[in-house]
Amino acid sequence: MRLLHTFSVVAEELHFGRAAERLHMTQPPLSQQIRQLEQLIGAELFHRTTRSVSLTPAGRILHDRAKKILQDAEAAADAARRAASGSAGSVAVGFTASSIYRTLPRLVSAFRRQYPEVELRLEEMRPEPMLDALHADKLDVALLRPPEKSLADPRLAHSVIARERLVLALPADHALAHLEQVPVSNLDGLHLIGFSPDQAPYSYELCQRLFHAAQVVPHVVQASILPTMLALVEAGMGAALVPASAQATWSGALHYRPLADTQENITTLYAVRRQDMRNPAAEKFVDLAAMQGGVPREP
Repeated sequence: MRLLHTFSVVAEELHFGRAAERLHMTQPPLSQQIRQLEQLIGAELFHRTTRSVSLTPAGRILHDRAKKILQDAEAAADAARRAASGSAGSVAVGFTASSIYRTLPRLVSAFRRQYPEVELRLEEMRPEPMLDALHADKLDVALLRPPEKSLADPRLAHSVIARERLVLALPADHALAHLEQVPVSNLDGLHLIGFSPDQAPYSYELCQRLFHAAQVVPHVVQASILPTMLALVEAGMGAALVPASAQATWSGALHYRPLADTQENITTLYAVRRQDMRNPAAEKFVDLAAMQGGVPREP
């Protein structure tokens, strides 16, 4: 590449003195580099006389090709620099259904504005398969509410990107819909659409802690995941405890009421990655996610 650059400058100037000045070198080493390139190619590139320098047919062809080669090389180097800095490349992101209501749209929109050359590959998954995909290096980042055992996994790093309260989703004609806040004691015996312990273990465990602390036992008529839970509430099967952000996009005829008299209803969304992740673009994604959540990323 150095010899091609030297050749291109001489080909543009057709004068060894001016070319040497542009290259900040003296003429003897310049002439030596041109001879070295001619030996490597096996063809004379310049006609030299005491009065002029001109390109040979081989030199003209090489000059046309060299310009593109040098441009491509610089573009490749620039692309590599951008990938190393995280401003180019790709990020594979897994997400759970509960992240789609507020966090994911805002995060994706902000990331695309700041890093338009990074390809985001998004895939909705359940928590356990998503964690397996992280360990298998099939995902760079997972947006989820992971079970407690995963938060303690030393192979994983996590950052809080959202905290919100659970609210009670109710059919419009439900007996509790007229209340501004629902006392937690009203959950006792309430027909409830609960979170599936297999498909949404974090939210299931959170609700179980809430019930235990309040000493209530709801009547769980169905276990599922968002947004199916909301659809079942609208169908009149029961109420459901859901993240507050869920009410922003559900168009059904539902009423949402906060719970009173409990501090056990905060749900946390995490950006989880492998400790040994070495994708600069994914690091940028996690940093932005933590910034949007108002929580600095853990080292």
